[in-house]
Amino acid sequence: MDDIDYLWHHFILNEKIKSKKLRPPIMESWIRCYKAGVDPYDGTSHKFLNLSELEKLLAQRKDFIDIARHFMTNLYEFVAGSGFIVFLSDERGYILEVIGDPDILEKASEINLVKGYSWIEEEGGTNGIGTTLIFKKPIQVSGAEHYCEKVQGWTCSAAPIINEHGSIAGVLQMSGPSYAVHLHTLGMVVAAVEAISDQMRLKKQNRKLTVVYNSLKNIFWTMSDGAMMIDEKGAITQINPIAENMFGYKTVGTMASDVLGTFSNTQKLLVEGKDYADVELMLDTAHGRVHCLVSGKPIKNEEGQVSGAVIFFNPINKVKKLINRFSGAHATFSFEDIKGNSDKLRDAISVAHSAASSMSTVLIEGESGTGKELFAQAIHNGSSRRNGPFIALNCAAIPRELIASELFGYAEGAFTGASRGGRTGKFELASGGTLFLDEIGDMPLEQQASLLRVLQEREIVRVGGDKVISVDVRIICATNKNLRKQVEAGNVREDLYYRLNVIQIIVPPLRERTGDIPLLFHHFLDNISHKMNIDIKYVDPEVINCLQNYNWPGNVRELQNVVEKTINVINDDSIHVENLPPLIPSMTVEKINHESPVVIPKAESNGHGQQPINIKKVLADKEREEIISLLDLNGGNVTQVAKVMGVSRNTVYRKMRLYGVNKEYNFD
Repeated sequence: MDDIDYLWHHFILNEKIKSKKLRPPIMESWIRCYKAGVDPYDGTSHKFLNLSELEKLLAQRKDFIDIARHFMTNLYEFVAGSGFIVFLSDERGYILEVIGDPDILEKASEINLVKGYSWIEEEGGTNGIGTTLIFKKPIQVSGAEHYCEKVQGWTCSAAPIINEHGSIAGVLQMSGPSYAVHLHTLGMVVAAVEAISDQMRLKKQNRKLTVVYNSLKNIFWTMSDGAMMIDEKGAITQINPIAENMFGYKTVGTMASDVLGTFSNTQKLLVEGKDYADVELMLDTAHGRVHCLVSGKPIKNEEGQVSGAVIFFNPINKVKKLINRFSGAHATFSFEDIKGNSDKLRDAISVAHSAASSMSTVLIEGESGTGKELFAQAIHNGSSRRNGPFIALNCAAIPRELIASELFGYAEGAFTGASRGGRTGKFELASGGTLFLDEIGDMPLEQQASLLRVLQEREIVRVGGDKVISVDVRIICATNKNLRKQVEAGNVREDLYYRLNVIQIIVPPLRERTGDIPLLFHHFLDNISHKMNIDIKYVDPEVINCLQNYNWPGNVRELQNVVEKTINVINDDSIHVENLPPLIPSMTVEKINHESPVVIPKAESNGHGQQPINIKKVLADKEREEIISLLDLNGGNVTQVAKVMGVSRNTVYRKMRLYGVNKEYNFD
């Protein structure tokens, strides 16, 4: 070490030195210190944090200090009473913690080797903490190897503490009298640093695990499904509030088999580790039997052995609500949407209002297109079941062999092609709400008996299944047939007829309430023109006259169609008779039995005011021209002309005779 002392004096005086006796890291440090202008005769740090800055730093690095302190204490216990001190600094060289003999601590304070002071090379010259931060490797600096003379009585063994990102988190240093230098001191420091780094990584991993655990715990306790945890023996260890409320009694500590019954899937879950999903199960609870979908997932340890399981419960009624919500199974119309003021319509609406406040079965009779489903939806939305589903099924649109599975659902394996797990029927989906059976008169006789039983018992059994499922459904039926006559003809069971026909509503055809046509016309005109972004400013009054003289076999639905067709063919912002589909004016011509001139206002004045027009002749000429034009266009093919006009071939032939259009015309 005397040689090092000589080399130090030579370097300080001559700024240069060549000797293999001085280790390269020490030589490089001396050169850095010289260039930085460090006073070689000082060795006291003058860079420090004030009290508030130090407190803030200690608070920020509390976890780091707490981890390191344990190993610092162990390290100090090996050298206690021998004049050594253990230091911990941050990545900037500020001392965070000091452990040592009281007398040595006092000596260290004389050169500010205490908490809050920075010991980077620019402040303390070559030293354990500062040089390690530059060298990024463990280093031992003893005696005259220190660049500053005041520190040359010390030996410092230091090593960087590396965090999980590979960066320096701080430095651990053990210092003592220079005469007590020994290589094993540095080895002890390195071992302590490795333990600190491992503990930091472990603590971070534990912190991540804690976050994951808390997240899973929050999910478990707040999820919308019921859930329970069971151990490897099948005992219930935890249950979330949803499941607890569903069962209605304390289950923790009991066996899962006591709650689920002899449910083989759970046994396979624990024994074989096989999960299962969406298995239907009837659970006995304090509130009665609950129909659920049950799923189970095994919990395995690091060796792949099943150590427990988590079981999820989803009541079927919740599943149905979701299905109905996203499948549009809800009523959108109310009584305000039924337009008209005729006495017959008002009578029907009055009965429907009464039906809304009742839970009895409703039978709605009326021709196609009169708005029977509109009435059904209005009744549902006006009832106490308005928040429940509204499920509609057209009995005439379902093949005879599928009507039962549509109504009642089917169990898994009920027939070839049946979906795995079975399928829920319309009665189950409508539970808690309304089931609208349209065209009830077309339901096959063999299914009418099943429907009657459901109406009486309020229970269904899926096709191919054996489980009895309770349903809470309000039935509204509709038909375009005279159901009484269908009973007499043997097409409808008489006992079912009396079950269905509790509240009867008869929706009048449009031809029996022609006074409502102007209101309906303008209602459809406003809605459709708004959707098509077309502004209609004028409607010829004769248009309404034509509409009121038409017999409307398609009823309100046909009127809506006519309005949309008319809007699509107009060339300006007004509607005239010639814009109507040909069938409407032609029917009007046949209905008018006199040829007295009718005065109608023109869309554009010719300067002479109003002009008398023979409406019958105008319409007849227009239709004659259209028939001739269509015959010409289709090469005389009457079938094609009838298809374009939307009428029968006989009607075309009749009109050809009426207007004098015959085969003498050349339609090449």
